[in-house]
Amino acid sequence: SLYNSFVKPCIFLYSILMNIPKRYEDLTVEQFQQLELLKEDSSLDTLDKTIKRLSILSGKSIEYIEAMRPSDVHYHLLDAIFLTLPLTSMECPESFVLGFKKFRYIKDISTYTLSQQIDYTSILKASNSDYIKCLPELMAVCHQELTLRGWKYCPENHSKNVELFKKSKLSDSMGAVFFYSNCLKSYSKIIADYTQEKAKVLQDHMKEMMADQEFQSFLKGGDGNTQ
Repeated sequence: SLYNSFVKPCIFLYSILMNIPKRYEDLTVEQFQQLELLKEDSSLDTLDKTIKRLSILSGKSIEYIEAMRPSDVHYHLLDAIFLTLPLTSMECPESFVLGFKKFRYIKDISTYTLSQQIDYTSILKASNSDYIKCLPELMAVCHQELTLRGWKYCPENHSKNVELFKKSKLSDSMGAVFFYSNCLKSYSKIIADYTQEKAKVLQDHMKEMMADQEFQSFLKGGDGNTQ
């Protein structure tokens, strides 16, 4: 048939030239999200997951991958061995270009506006603290864009920038999420420790007041030393 004599050999030849990312940095944000969701998908068996994984990595359809020889599928997935290792950190460039816009991540945590901090935590909360599900949204908050007035965080462009970040490489934009997340965790711990310390001081103060007989008399009858 035409498929066996022409189409299938073409698929085999093209599969040899298939370009597969060989490190996390080369994945797009969308690819990374899809691969992480695939890990949690219990509805698929090992073979189906293997086919879908290569489809995500190569950008080819499921039907295209199913037409390949098992040995070729295995060969290409060897290039993606990095997926067996956890992603714990990533460097971030000073700036990069997406869709004719120039972006940079915000290095100084003190320059984040309250609006940015609220947006970041709200987005994360809406995703049940699952960073993977809302990566493009977080990236849009973590970056400034170059405007005629200099580097600015532009909330009015948030939706458009989210779409740009979906197509960005992890090497460009993932570092900012790690950076801000780590800072947020540090700040949250500082705030928690401070709150706990103040709560203890308040508790001690309340104990002293409750043990003060003159204060107790004042509470009961108002005849104590008001000062």
